[in-house]
Amino acid sequence: MELAETFTGQLLRHVRDRPQHPAVVFTEDPRSPDAESRLSYGQLHAAATRLAARLRAEYQPGSRMLLLYPSGLEFVVAFVACQYAGLVAVPAPEPDRHPYRRQRLLGIMRNSTSAAVLTTDSRASEVHGWMEAVGARLPVVTTDAETEDREPTGRDLADPSPDEPRAEALSFLQYTSGSTAAPRGTMVSQRNLAEHSRMFLAMLGITGPVSIGGWLPMFHDMGLVGHVVTPLFSGGTSVLMSPTSFLRRPGAWLTLIDRYRLYMSAAPNFGYDMCVARVSDEEIRQLDLSRWTVAINGSEPVQAHTVEQFTRRFAAAGLRPETVCPGYGLAEATLAVSLEWHRNRPTVIPVEAEPLTRHVLRPLVDARPDAGGYLPRLVGSGQAAGPEVRIVDPQTREVLPERTVGEIWVRGPSVAEGYWAAPEATAETFAAVTADGESGFLRTGDLGVLHGDELYVTGRIKEVLVVFGRNLYPQDIEAEARAYHESLVGLVGAAFTIPVPHEEVVLLHEYRPGKVDGDRADEAPRRLADALQLHLSRAFGAAVSVVLVPPRTIPRTTSGKVQRHRARQLFLDGAVRPVAANLTTLARRCEVGTRYPAEPVAAAPAGGAVG
Repeated sequence: MELAETFTGQLLRHVRDRPQHPAVVFTEDPRSPDAESRLSYGQLHAAATRLAARLRAEYQPGSRMLLLYPSGLEFVVAFVACQYAGLVAVPAPEPDRHPYRRQRLLGIMRNSTSAAVLTTDSRASEVHGWMEAVGARLPVVTTDAETEDREPTGRDLADPSPDEPRAEALSFLQYTSGSTAAPRGTMVSQRNLAEHSRMFLAMLGITGPVSIGGWLPMFHDMGLVGHVVTPLFSGGTSVLMSPTSFLRRPGAWLTLIDRYRLYMSAAPNFGYDMCVARVSDEEIRQLDLSRWTVAINGSEPVQAHTVEQFTRRFAAAGLRPETVCPGYGLAEATLAVSLEWHRNRPTVIPVEAEPLTRHVLRPLVDARPDAGGYLPRLVGSGQAAGPEVRIVDPQTREVLPERTVGEIWVRGPSVAEGYWAAPEATAETFAAVTADGESGFLRTGDLGVLHGDELYVTGRIKEVLVVFGRNLYPQDIEAEARAYHESLVGLVGAAFTIPVPHEEVVLLHEYRPGKVDGDRADEAPRRLADALQLHLSRAFGAAVSVVLVPPRTIPRTTSGKVQRHRARQLFLDGAVRPVAANLTTLARRCEVGTRYPAEPVAAAPAGGAVG
């Protein structure tokens, strides 16, 4: 299959060669043919061309367009129209009622200096309401008309196709890192997108048009790059459903895979767990998953028990063990770095617990838990088929040998251009140099180890908290807690996640008694912990356990920087003495005095604390 140098160029070839072939399908309910809408390559091209003409008349090339869409055809048309018009797409989550997410969206809008918002008629009032609430002003462009008028006219077909953009031109900004106040947009160029598509198709064993899709949102890197860009680059079909449909009925995702014969579909680890827990035996009897070739598990830490339970549960529906495919990637590398897919079962290895805390991988021949009942098991993420991968000591920058844990560094043409409007962060993250002088590496902030040429991801240096596929930021949670009550002002906190078995958020925060406000003094901390737990869980849309501790409990560096990884380890080791706590049911397993297994790597890499 001859491939173009850019995503847009490749798409235009398919428009020319296969205009009647379905490009995008969206369904509200995979069980019902009446719930489906679709666009052929010719229809997608016509709709995107019309919208691109509107946008080109109003906005200069390179302007950023904030895309606020539900999952569906309209998003894909808007994204392609931006490529045709030479504009930079900025996919982002729609505004909702959560204050944290509303403020983060405002941060994305401001950081990207977006020129306009693109959305649908049905969402326009919500967008206007959000902008009014946060004091923002941007033109709002609704794009339904272009999508609803699906048939290409003679004029559409006669109009010259847009020029293929320069390979170095930006395609979109992917906002997955940074805090609410200072979000970071990863700059993905046309070249990055094309190079990644070539590499990803090769990783997946794809040599021609295939159907790929799923339920991940379009502002998610796997949702956009994995489920939309990749099938369109191959000349195949992108098949989509909404995240809401999946959350309401996880079996709908598997029905989608069955009905549309998807070659690849991906989800975070929690998505597979939801299927195991909530898909009934009757639903399984109605499924045929034998044609599902690649089931990528990524976007959050892959759990060995999830891989095993999902494979076992859906074997009755024809799922083959080799279909399950753990992977590692990040938006800064466009998407994928490595995949465990060699038409074999995923690799799961038990390792000795104590050496792993010292960043040494020692596989167990006779797998038995340690004295505390803990048996670490690592899931392989495969070989890096495209990018070069090094495991590096993050302090000394020395390249480490096999079986030694360090920071994962990546180099290759699919690595993004950097962070938008953040030259210092770009230089620090995207232009790393090893101690022996190898340059041009991306510092991922993740910890991993190579064993038998396979990558095993063991933890995170970056302090972003990944909870059910969502990114939360510890400094935001800590600041919100201090703003909530005077007894926390001037003190420090540490927010982190614990695996129980999904990652849940815990906030350890120092507490100094203030006004009792009519309560007995010994009841005030407990009441505060209860109220703060409710407030933070509502504010961030995720369960947050709260543990109040005496002043000077949270570990800090000599310069006063909070050491969140050390605080987390103290909590897991039962070494904190809480003044009061409000823990979720699962987090209670980690209560003081209870032995609970830490993640395989909880301490900082050799050479000192990280972060």
